[in-house]
Amino acid sequence: MKRIVLFFCWISLLSACSEDDEGSDVLLFIGKEYVSLKVGQEAIYQIDSILYNEFSGRINVVSLQQREYISRTEMDAENRETFIVEIHTRAADSLPWHLNRITKRNLTGYRYEVLDNNVISVPLVFPIVIDKKWNANVLNTLITKEYKYKSVNEVFINDSMRYDSTVSVLQFEEENLIEKLYEKETYAADVGLIFREHNEIETEFNGDIRSGFKSEMKLISIK
Repeated sequence: MKRIVLFFCWISLLSACSEDDEGSDVLLFIGKEYVSLKVGQEAIYQIDSILYNEFSGRINVVSLQQREYISRTEMDAENRETFIVEIHTRAADSLPWHLNRITKRNLTGYRYEVLDNNVISVPLVFPIVIDKKWNANVLNTLITKEYKYKSVNEVFINDSMRYDSTVSVLQFEEENLIEKLYEKETYAADVGLIFREHNEIETEFNGDIRSGFKSEMKLISIK
């Protein structure tokens, strides 16, 4: 009889704990708000690159704009909602847009997938945790490319635009006496990708740049 009474007391305790948990204000941070996918959404980026020519010694500055427009959704082979994103480019804001390519994007409970140029990559994984690492090429046949969260929920100021909550992803970093390689992306809550930096530089032993490029891509408009 004592065992039966203790059993029901234990069940009552578990039930009370469950009810308390349901009423708790503590929510698990996932980070999916750093991806914004809405049909009709338009994001425009400014891309500025500096190109270093080893043979001519010339330094060229190249600028263009990129427009990402979410045109529709469709169901993929796994019956998942897939967002179709049109990528348009132009050399200046006074020129018309030209369709460059079509990409596809999926947001699942544990990762963000992007299909671009027939290669699927994983720019973000969930939940977002500082220093968390993952293989961005886990869904393709390319070599392993380890990404890492460098900052979470930080303020980011880009020219006149301020973002109160951003996450940065270090995609690649390597530096030696003759090379400087660096790739990083920054995402803002309820906005998506806002900044990308990609540098591939070869240098002389004294640090002078011999060849390669530096490129920055920043969000200038979203609606």
